[in-house]
Amino acid sequence: MNENAEVLLISKSDLLAGIDKVLASHKVAALTTKEERTLYDFISASSEIELDYKPTVLSPKKFFFPQDEVIVEYTDDGKVTAKIDAEPMILFGIRPCDINGIKILDEAFADSNGDPNYLAKREKAVIIGMDCKAICDENAFCYKVKANYAHSGFDVMLQEQGDKYVVQAVTDKGREFMKNFNTTAGNQSDVEAFLNEKAEGFKDKTPFKDLDKLPEVMAANYNHKVWDEESSRCLSCGSCIMVCPTCYCFDVADELALSLKKGERIRRWDACMLSSFAEVAGNENFREDKKDRLHHRISRKFDYLMKKHGQSVCVGCGRCVRACLANISPKTIVEKITCDKGE
Repeated sequence: MNENAEVLLISKSDLLAGIDKVLASHKVAALTTKEERTLYDFISASSEIELDYKPTVLSPKKFFFPQDEVIVEYTDDGKVTAKIDAEPMILFGIRPCDINGIKILDEAFADSNGDPNYLAKREKAVIIGMDCKAICDENAFCYKVKANYAHSGFDVMLQEQGDKYVVQAVTDKGREFMKNFNTTAGNQSDVEAFLNEKAEGFKDKTPFKDLDKLPEVMAANYNHKVWDEESSRCLSCGSCIMVCPTCYCFDVADELALSLKKGERIRRWDACMLSSFAEVAGNENFREDKKDRLHHRISRKFDYLMKKHGQSVCVGCGRCVRACLANISPKTIVEKITCDKGE
């Protein structure tokens, strides 16, 4: 339990009624189904919310770090305007793996001088988490990297208990948000009851062998045969990167209007698995072989950036596994390197 949390209880009906109340003044994004696809998107009524989690193609990072984003507008008379499009927003029902992903992005985009576009969106958002009692999908492996628990990166955490939710409001924004809802007081025993159920749901799910030492293990296995085995099937399509909740590489391009009197500078997601990603002037390519690109991608998750963020930068959501046409999985690679045959 978060020691700063205010613990409350709320019925499911009152939770949904509160969301409808909030919708009168805020944009709310939640897990919903549109055209037979489950995704995180803005809703117009609480009846559109999917309370039972179904895997999505894209993570909620798209609300803070859009796939395409105008960052500068300019005109031929020399006027240059920074473009920051941020407005108050509620992200409802975000699962622990994705909360851990957002936490990593928060750290990355706050580094050095910080990214004003990301930070402005993040500052105006309230994140309402929805805790998990068990693994959600056969391709998910959040428990392997301890991302099935979220300890920060959210304002409110909801924990299902029968026909009600235990509510932990852990920030001032979260406590203010919960004033819109009809709640009753809860206590630590309510939280512990949920956590006991969760522990039972994950009791046979163990983290990677030597998880905390993976940077050293990865470095020591630079030439492991798994890199040849797995990369031989890679199509270099970049799908794994495009759906990853913790990848934050981007490209920047200028697009001029046909009149040539104005233009926009746009940043777009980029993918280190694409053959052109590491190409520089003179057609030199620092990672021309797909084996090198796969090695780089996996090492960022479990070596380079793991040392920087102090946790695995793969959150085990399983999106890359579901998106990969060649059936390449970070879980398989790490298990082969560590000789981990556990669950």
